[in-house]
Amino acid sequence: MFQLKIFLFFFICLITSSVIGQTKSKTYQLSGKVVDERGLSLPYVAVALFKSNDSSYVKGIATDMDGDFKVELEKGNYYAKLSFLSFENKIISPIIIDNKNLALKKISLIPSALSLDEFQVVEEKKLMEIDLDKRVFNVDKDITNQGKDATEILGNVPSVNVDIDGNVSLRGSENVRILINGKPSGLTGMSTAQALKQLQGNQIEKIEVITNPSSRYDAEGEVGIINIVLKNDKRDGINGSVNLDVGYPSNYGGGFNLNMKRKKMNVFLGYGINYRESPGTNRSLQKFTYPDTSFSYKSNSQTDRNTLNNNFRLGGSYDINDNNTLTVSGSFNVGDADNKMTLSYADFNQLDVATQTVNRLEIEDKDLSSHDISLNYRKTFKQKDRLFTFDAQRSEAKDFEKSIIEQTNSTVLSENLNQRVYNNEKSQNWLFQADYVHPIKQGKFETGLKSTLKKVTNPFAVGEYNDVTMRYEALPQFHNDMEYNENIYAAYMMFGNKIKKFSYQLGVRGELSDVETQLKITKELNRRNYFNLFPSTHFSYELTKENTLQLSYSKRINRPRHWWLLPFFSFTDSRNFFAGNPNLDPELTDAYEFGHLKYWKKGSLLSSVYYRHTTDVITRIIVSDLEGNTERKPFNLGTQDAFGIEFSGSYEAYKWWNLQGSFNFFREIQDGELNNQNFNSDTYAWSTRLNSKWTMKKKLNLQASFNYRAPQNSVQGDEKSIYSLDAGFSFDVLKGNGTVTFNASDIFNSRKRRFVSFGDNFVSDSEHQWRARYVRLSFTYRINQKKKPENFKNKNFEGGFEGE
Repeated sequence: MFQLKIFLFFFICLITSSVIGQTKSKTYQLSGKVVDERGLSLPYVAVALFKSNDSSYVKGIATDMDGDFKVELEKGNYYAKLSFLSFENKIISPIIIDNKNLALKKISLIPSALSLDEFQVVEEKKLMEIDLDKRVFNVDKDITNQGKDATEILGNVPSVNVDIDGNVSLRGSENVRILINGKPSGLTGMSTAQALKQLQGNQIEKIEVITNPSSRYDAEGEVGIINIVLKNDKRDGINGSVNLDVGYPSNYGGGFNLNMKRKKMNVFLGYGINYRESPGTNRSLQKFTYPDTSFSYKSNSQTDRNTLNNNFRLGGSYDINDNNTLTVSGSFNVGDADNKMTLSYADFNQLDVATQTVNRLEIEDKDLSSHDISLNYRKTFKQKDRLFTFDAQRSEAKDFEKSIIEQTNSTVLSENLNQRVYNNEKSQNWLFQADYVHPIKQGKFETGLKSTLKKVTNPFAVGEYNDVTMRYEALPQFHNDMEYNENIYAAYMMFGNKIKKFSYQLGVRGELSDVETQLKITKELNRRNYFNLFPSTHFSYELTKENTLQLSYSKRINRPRHWWLLPFFSFTDSRNFFAGNPNLDPELTDAYEFGHLKYWKKGSLLSSVYYRHTTDVITRIIVSDLEGNTERKPFNLGTQDAFGIEFSGSYEAYKWWNLQGSFNFFREIQDGELNNQNFNSDTYAWSTRLNSKWTMKKKLNLQASFNYRAPQNSVQGDEKSIYSLDAGFSFDVLKGNGTVTFNASDIFNSRKRRFVSFGDNFVSDSEHQWRARYVRLSFTYRINQKKKPENFKNKNFEGGFEGE
């Protein structure tokens, strides 16, 4: 605690001195209106301001829907340059700001000789944008993502893998932090796999992958952060989109996203609904060998999942003045799932003679709901890039599951089973965060505070029907009621600067973790408090404007999930069980990365070499008993070292043909021991993705995406290779306001997880398929979002706009 107090003392001193030491400069308002030769207002005109004495760029702004613009300037002499596609540039000079506001006369732009019909350059985001510290994937531009949920979309993102159970991994590790709009969400309060299936793709704009985050971000996540950014258009007027989906197997959905902006007020809302039937299969062969006997069994299962999800978003922002903005938003999700699983076992003795068959039927009903309510305050200053933000958020998620299980045996000596399973999980999260950015010449100082308060309750019970008492009786080994509280208090400081071609950023983050697990039935209490410092460093050197090198380091933490700490059994069937471990410690990782970013006229390539060293690695160990039952349980096992090399790039082969691809190769060495038994592994693995998009004429686009992951092994098994091919096409209709999209997922029906696991007394060979091949037809109608000719946005002109 003393270490924390010292850290916070210096933190408060730094932020206080930064704020107090500011002086305000007097500014005045420059305003004007831009029209065409007919006197009609021109929106989105770029207005760039320059100093008259040296032509140095001051600031830029765009006209609103009424053609008006307003900008704050200090006393001085300026000139303005106005630019808009298909109109000639115009210079306004001189502009003299002298102790009063200045309103310019109406400014008229003259059409250029090149008309829009002749000028066919179209503003279109690339599927992948590469930077040194993150990669951005514009998933709403990917034809093969139309109609998918967040899990399926993440499966198409380079460096990211999603297994058959929906678990997300980055660069081979499942210890990745997933955020929505930069914050934890009520959706992610439940299991990550389940939450992402609730989030519909029509609400997702882009996905950011940050492999070595700075101290600004939470330290949670061994291999980095995946941030899902939802749609929120801020252009003036009313704009948005409406979409409809239909697919096979049965898949129906629709939704809309609308944005209304007028002067100081911006309101956005969105809704999505999706019904989906997802058939899946599972087969396995398990062999058990003991000194006195051996036996085996085969299992086959068919799962039919029928889910209905509703997502609703509503929010608004208000510009109190030019420097202060307040935003309030909320998201609400309601879902229902009816699942049916038929499972059969065929048992064999040591002579491989069939001894019995067991049939099991499970009918599960799930009710899911979650919501987020957030408040954001943003304050800018006269000083460029100086910024203060405050965020508050409350999230809640509920997951109620009820199952009926009936099991019959072919032999009269075995009893039939009739069971009921109840699970009612609820999570609540509070988040408070304040951040301050202060520019210092070419650099900047950043600091912030954050508190995350999380509470999870998870009552779980299994009742089995007793033929004698003629009622259901609780099974003690499956009966629990846990309360989990996790409070994380954090503070960080960072300083970055640029000296000619060399840039650096140094930071440190302190996190105090207060974690408590209580078993209400047995009154057991397990509490852990620990404080960690997480330094980060980022260095970059610009060889040329097209060549940049970067070296980075960060320390990360991976805290055990609450279900890993539960010391009671849960089960997916009557022979395979899972139990948590309340004595788990968090994993700590040191991550290093060296990257090279190269731009060409027609493409870009990011090459990275990375290394991670992790202690107290959490590993799930499988053991078996004489009855052929298996139990999985997590333990802290030794250390793990991961080395890898990764390439991500894009290339425009022709104006009509664009390629994106990635390749990741890594080696992972794990050393561990449990009960005098070694659990060591040394694996080499690689994965690749290739995305090809063809633009035929102007309205038709074709796209194909191929994914492959090579075999790899772990401390208790080997996973086979997996590959898949998705393809689709889109066609613009209704004069560019609408788009029809057709896509096929997993064309070869090959997206299956094949795994061989082994222990002292067993070998298991299994194959899982979460969802079979499917096709989908989608229609999107854009409201005031017709694809526009290329504009000033994200362009530089004569020292003008630096991008947004």
